[in-house]
Amino acid sequence: MLTDIGCKVTNSVKGRQDFTLRSILDRPALLLGAGAVVAVSAFQLWISPANPPGFHRDEAALSLNAYSISTSLRDEDGALLPLFFRSFGDYKSPLYPYLLAGLFKITGPEAQVARGTSAVLVLAAVLLLGLLAKRLTGSGRVAVAIVALAGLTPWLFELGRVALEVSTQPLLVTLLLLAIQRSWRRGLWTIPDGLVVGSVLGLLVYSYTGNRLLGPLLAGALAVFAGRGRWRWLAAAWGAFGMFLVPLAVYALRHPGALTARYGATTIAREGLSWPRVVLQAIGNWFRDINPWHWATAGDPAPYVHNGGYGAFYAGVVALAIAGAVIVLRQRVHDLWWRYVVVATLLVPVPAALTVDRYNAIRLAALPVLFLTLAIPALDALGRAARHRLVARVLVGVLGLVVAVQFVQFLDKYRTRGPARVVLFDAGVKPLLDQAFAIGKPIYIDYDDRGAQAQARWHAAESGLSRDRVRILPDGGIPPRGSTVFGLFQECDYVCKEFARWQGYFLAKAIGPGR
Repeated sequence: MLTDIGCKVTNSVKGRQDFTLRSILDRPALLLGAGAVVAVSAFQLWISPANPPGFHRDEAALSLNAYSISTSLRDEDGALLPLFFRSFGDYKSPLYPYLLAGLFKITGPEAQVARGTSAVLVLAAVLLLGLLAKRLTGSGRVAVAIVALAGLTPWLFELGRVALEVSTQPLLVTLLLLAIQRSWRRGLWTIPDGLVVGSVLGLLVYSYTGNRLLGPLLAGALAVFAGRGRWRWLAAAWGAFGMFLVPLAVYALRHPGALTARYGATTIAREGLSWPRVVLQAIGNWFRDINPWHWATAGDPAPYVHNGGYGAFYAGVVALAIAGAVIVLRQRVHDLWWRYVVVATLLVPVPAALTVDRYNAIRLAALPVLFLTLAIPALDALGRAARHRLVARVLVGVLGLVVAVQFVQFLDKYRTRGPARVVLFDAGVKPLLDQAFAIGKPIYIDYDDRGAQAQARWHAAESGLSRDRVRILPDGGIPPRGSTVFGLFQECDYVCKEFARWQGYFLAKAIGPGR
């Protein structure tokens, strides 16, 4: 009897599995959607060590501090669990390095692990944008379309190729939109939900330098939800966000000027420029930075992220975002969640507008998320219309063709121009350092040559060498005669003989104290 029962259970389970498999195979739309998501995920996780080539010194500095935290709980300067990381006259935000530290504890220091982390963070943002689209429209087709459009967007893809703290921005902004939308969709404005929103905003502040201003701006924009029944939620969100600002305020008081060092180096508020002129220039910068035509046809002129020769954002998606904004302003102006999205889109370019660089893809990394979010209503309306109208179906085909053409153009330029960034990404540094480490003795670096220090210490760690293989000279210090010196853009202030160089980096042999 037990055998008969077991056979029946087995056959029942097998039958359910066969039914599930048949039901999936009988729904080609489901298969296509799943295939699209898998293809987008594979594309986003495409990590090539040759594109970008090498490892930029900012990447090296962040990864070095993460590895140092993972082994000793101290950063490269010996600070115990620092709130911010000193790097080239700037102070980097802690979220990304501490995340990397946890991974390096498992994997050890690897450049591809660092870049892979960025790729995973961006992929998570892409997939969550699909979830947001599903919640907003109830359509699986729209959700898959948004995942595909976001996943193939050059701007987001390129942010996932570099091991920089900015790669956390798209994910945090998407999480913020999801957290707020959850409260709005359910109509339950609870204190725990408010605490979640405030916490995400707090993490945003600690994710990137420009977010020290953007975070408070987005927190202030929550005022659009002020109203009966929502005050406790709003107070909880602002209270949680305020708690996150306390350590920031304490750090700023104990380290005057540290958190504004980067702004001081890039601000448009130069000496002698009146405040009215600063305001007017900032307004002009804002209009230039948010210009959708520019992003559809070009991108960041600096090749840290964007390679040039193609749009950072697809023209078809830009058209959908503009159409979506029109739909929101005409039909959903009383929907507070969409009102917040519009206000957030207008606020995102503000921190970048206060700096001298235009179209900076890193400082504007939250913008593609909001553009894609605004595209959702238009995509949903177009999809509904396409079921009944030939014109709508033709428009869908045209938009798809435009995206496909731009995607092919992007791939071509990325594959040909990306690996050519050898100077920008310090591609010749590793062979130079391998030559130095092969000597088998410590190499010496000047105390204030932080670019050379970051590269040497990181590559030593990645090569499995002990920390004492890289020694930092004190101010005015002289290395032992015959030792190897490594430097960047800075000549020896003692007698040395250079024997290898790549761009500004050099190796030399110490000869003696005088010059």
